[in-house]
Amino acid sequence: MKTELPHGYWNPKIELMPKGQLKRLQLRRLEAALRYAWESSPYYRSLMKKHGVALETITTLEDFFRSFPVTRREDLNRDQLENPPFGTRLAVPLENPLRYHATSGTTGQPAVRAFDTERDWIWGADAWATSLYNFGVRPNDVVMIAFGYGSFIGFWGAHYAFEKIGCRVHPTGSMDTKTRIQMILDLGITVLCCTPSYAIRILHVAGEEGIDLAARSRLNMIVVAGEPGASIKSTKDIIEKGFNAHLGDFMGTTETAGMIASTCSRLCGGLHINEDRYLTEVVDPDNLKPVGYGKRGMMVVTPLIKEAMPLFRYATNDIVILERSNVCRCGRTLDLFMGGILGRYDDMVKVRGVQLTPQMIEEIVRSFPEVEEFFTTAEIRDGLDILLIRFEVKKDVNSQLAEHICRQIKASTKQNLGLSPEVAVEPYNSLPRFELKARRFKDLRNKSN
Repeated sequence: MKTELPHGYWNPKIELMPKGQLKRLQLRRLEAALRYAWESSPYYRSLMKKHGVALETITTLEDFFRSFPVTRREDLNRDQLENPPFGTRLAVPLENPLRYHATSGTTGQPAVRAFDTERDWIWGADAWATSLYNFGVRPNDVVMIAFGYGSFIGFWGAHYAFEKIGCRVHPTGSMDTKTRIQMILDLGITVLCCTPSYAIRILHVAGEEGIDLAARSRLNMIVVAGEPGASIKSTKDIIEKGFNAHLGDFMGTTETAGMIASTCSRLCGGLHINEDRYLTEVVDPDNLKPVGYGKRGMMVVTPLIKEAMPLFRYATNDIVILERSNVCRCGRTLDLFMGGILGRYDDMVKVRGVQLTPQMIEEIVRSFPEVEEFFTTAEIRDGLDILLIRFEVKKDVNSQLAEHICRQIKASTKQNLGLSPEVAVEPYNSLPRFELKARRFKDLRNKSN
């Protein structure tokens, strides 16, 4: 890497706070958030009445986990459909929120509409600033945000957080990839902020233009979010090697409007949770019971400081593994999600008895550096389920090597997943490209998809 990442704390009082004290802070903030929701949010007041939740009986975090129902995305969708256009979760008069967001809808569900007040936006940006500073971003950094600014929350919070830290920020909106690459070189960009898919796209376009970004750019940090690509080793290796820069993974959601967890400068392979702002659980997706440290489960999250639209025990469907803070040598007392987001339960499919996620396919395909892009489908042929992996190779790869890679992908999938796919080489530039969240998997067995 070009330079070592600086180590430091954005808010040492919180980040180094003893665990018992941190839990008491969470409880105080949770109690205040519950009182506020009861008084101000018709949705949660009705939910608490329906489930017999009495605020005076919640005196510990465990009381809350045990007695308060989980909120799912379909619950928010239903509320908004029955009470258009924004539902009954809104806890402030409609004229009070300053910013509107909508989820990207990548799982095929309707977009969830969300609002932020000025206070929401300030604490959301500060959560991002905490995460960026802890990764190694400093005031002298020059930042490019390769993101189409719209209603999807994306990197909006990152933009304001970079400014809060003191960086010079260059938003690039609707610019094409070639223009962005030239800006990286001309403006001395040191931090690139985008999705993992788009980082790889930049590398591919730069290669076509004969530009070695690892050698010619000043990039030292790549900040990615929106996809679990940074937790996929083969994808991570491509990005870090291609830019000769440190890759940082950042986890957030539109519904919570802030940065939940992120990579620190010690790069231990886990994401520190902003526990002063978020109460997180890892539960079995079927029975919603806690799975404990070191085991896979579903992340359930409660933002503790949310004004416009409170949210409690939100089931994200993200697959994570919770670990104690001492697995990282940075000194923070904040728990971690090891490996970041490992996939999504609603993306899991079963093909001929094998349960898999799109991330499992990406891990295999991205291990071949000659691959430019890929797309996977589950289909039915002659009454049988099949997995079809289609991929493109880079322009300078000959057909003989492409066919060899085809055989290798098939063999690797069989060895690692226990499933023999059909694999096909596609013409260059025929598969979809992505700037925001990539969707490289589609289940075609259900005609409604």
